Amino acid sequence: MPTHLPDGKRCAVCVSFDTDCWSIMLRMRAVGLVSKGTYGPINFARGEFGARVGIPRIMEVMDKHDVRGTWFTPGVIADTYPELIKQLSDKGHEIAHHGYFHECPASMTKTQEKASFVKGIKAIEKVTGKKPQGYRVPFEIPNASELSQNSVKIMMDLGFKYISQHMGPYDFRVSKVRDGDKYYYNRPPKFGKEVDLLNIPVNELIEDDLAYFLGVNSFYPKLDNPSKVFEIWKMDFDYMYEHEPGGFYTLVLHPESTGRAHRIMLLDQIIEYMKQKPDVWFCTMLDLANTWRD
Repeated sequence: MPTHLPDGKRCAVCVSFDTDCWSIMLRMRAVGLVSKGTYGPINFARGEFGARVGIPRIMEVMDKHDVRGTWFTPGVIADTYPELIKQLSDKGHEIAHHGYFHECPASMTKTQEKASFVKGIKAIEKVTGKKPQGYRVPFEIPNASELSQNSVKIMMDLGFKYISQHMGPYDFRVSKVRDGDKYYYNRPPKFGKEVDLLNIPVNELIEDDLAYFLGVNSFYPKLDNPSKVFEIWKMDFDYMYEHEPGGFYTLVLHPESTGRAHRIMLLDQIIEYMKQKPDVWFCTMLDLANTWRD
């Protein structure tokens, strides 16, 4: 496959985070998806927990295992907690792009989308001194995690190297993004062309929100046994390790979710388990993207 891992490495593991904190719910309120009366100081605190408590707890676990991750960070979070985001960057973590205020490209005009990208880049670059090279689409009902018809060109014009999203037919392999697909309801699709932008896909089955956060609604999260979640994540990893040599495995986590006490213990346990397998390369997504050879 076109990714060439370091010599002696069988597979790669990327631990990634969406540093949403409170931005996702305030964005949904701004576009009328949740009412003003259902999101005030009490529920804001649930998101603030991610920054104040979740990120430091996660950093402690990552330091313990000497693992560096990729943090998809809305620009407004970098603007609000610059010292925290700088600390992550200084420790060697990758700070990637996640909109400015958690905006979904499919819900914006071309001008608005370009402005969101540029504003987010400037916020991250101001704090870290580094221009982000990776992007993950923010989730925003009803457009979910969709790109607009302009997104790929905007990213390429701005120098992005990869997107980490539900794109492409693979779960454990990097591929090139295909731009310009057309879908029909009465005939086969027309596939677009591959472009010089990589897709590092994610799997919603190994994402913390789906595993034990999304419940009756956003304000009443469900509880699930961490051992059950561990077993699912472990088995996906085991399959990748045994059957996809040269592949990669990605966790998608959120500080406001994984930062809770029993869940941070799960993160510790799953990293410890994966470290026990020989020839596993823990890397950032940018590290992985840099192994691509045409």
